[in-house]
Amino acid sequence: MLRYGLLFIPYVLAALLRGAPSASYLVAWGGSFWIFYLTLSGAVRPLPGGESLAHQLFRPIGVTHLVFAGYTAVTSIFHFLDLHGYYYFSHDAFAEVSRSQLLLTAEAQRYYVLAHAAVATGILVFATYRQSGEWRLRPDLDRPRFMLYLAGTMLVATQALKFVPGLGQVQGRLAVLALVASVLSLALSIVQGRKGLILINTGLYGLNLIQAFLSGWKEEVIVVFLLLGIFLYPFYKRAVTVLAPAVLIALLVLLPTYNGIFRQLNWSGQVSAQQAAEVALDRTLDGEVALAGQTWTFLTNRFSEIGLFTRYLEHVPEHRPHYGLEITENAVMGLVPGLVWPGKPRLEQLGMERAYENGVVERGSEVSAKPQFVVDAYLSFGALGVLVACFVFGALASLASRLAERWFGGYLLGSGLVYTAFFRIFWKGSTFEYVANAIFWSFILMGALFLAGRLLGVLVPAPENVRSKERVRQ
Repeated sequence: MLRYGLLFIPYVLAALLRGAPSASYLVAWGGSFWIFYLTLSGAVRPLPGGESLAHQLFRPIGVTHLVFAGYTAVTSIFHFLDLHGYYYFSHDAFAEVSRSQLLLTAEAQRYYVLAHAAVATGILVFATYRQSGEWRLRPDLDRPRFMLYLAGTMLVATQALKFVPGLGQVQGRLAVLALVASVLSLALSIVQGRKGLILINTGLYGLNLIQAFLSGWKEEVIVVFLLLGIFLYPFYKRAVTVLAPAVLIALLVLLPTYNGIFRQLNWSGQVSAQQAAEVALDRTLDGEVALAGQTWTFLTNRFSEIGLFTRYLEHVPEHRPHYGLEITENAVMGLVPGLVWPGKPRLEQLGMERAYENGVVERGSEVSAKPQFVVDAYLSFGALGVLVACFVFGALASLASRLAERWFGGYLLGSGLVYTAFFRIFWKGSTFEYVANAIFWSFILMGALFLAGRLLGVLVPAPENVRSKERVRQ
């Protein structure tokens, strides 16, 4: 257990340097890479089963860990550079650096690296997969074809649930399950060289991509590309390693401008989503908008939440005491279904109330400034809140992945399909209310899916010899 203490060294060092904010920030920011090294190399605890990271990216130690820490802790570097007068690689020597803002930014980064260490610890402590694969997909089922059928079934179910009030949680998760199943079907078809299925799945993948662009959310587009890359990576490492960074950079350059134009046109109700997408794409690619400026604004203000975090730090606890268990109580209250409690406060309102109370935005503003998970943890109990809440966050991610693998045949269908589809909330987090609600109902839906698979004879107990081999491997 002493090895886990290594993960917290960056936080301690950064705290000792709090009087030198730039140095403190850089130690905390660089500390996340130290944590990545220790956890992904197996130095703190060997990765499950001795497998390489390529073969367990969908487990929490992989994508969940990388995206959560990357979004919260690593992407803040652009905000930090902007404070110092940088614009990409050029520096304004006459830029005035606000010491008060640097102090707040360094403080926020220290909480981020503490959160990173706590989440990684929670994931690793509970990353035991000895029961993985106790149930499996019936052996006679063709996996790529079954995934395609599953995607189609989930899409039909999603459309049907639109007419049933109060089931938005179910509808949303089944839609994501359909997306992940279709991408998995495409990946398996490519690996197995199934030309007919490749053609069908490529068409479905294109439709998913179009839908993501029409959603107006950058994250949805990135996820569609990300899923395919991760599924294919163990089989085509070189190609994915070369193409993935290029695609990601292109998306980061184009999406902020495209989404900004799309939202102005469509979300205001001026034009349809299809027309807005065409206009946004044309303006983005024709160079009518300064891409460099739009992208830098996105990188410094939206790619990271640290700017919002500093505004909460300005107010709590100096002007308002920590919330204690108040936010947690809101989260528990949010678990009550709307059908049972018709007058239940909206989760969005509960989260935004903290933004109003702390002067982050004014009431009536259309800007969403809800505190994210690490911020809510800080608002509750300060550094102790960040440590405890983020450890529980990581532990729950591992427990969800383990249960998914136990019920759904091991890594590929358990963590790759079910965990990824139902528990994407672990990738970025959100307010306590949203996180608790999403995790609770995801466990409920995962249990319902397991029972349905049992009743339909799709999921069957794995033979004892298969279980024994799995136990030895894990």
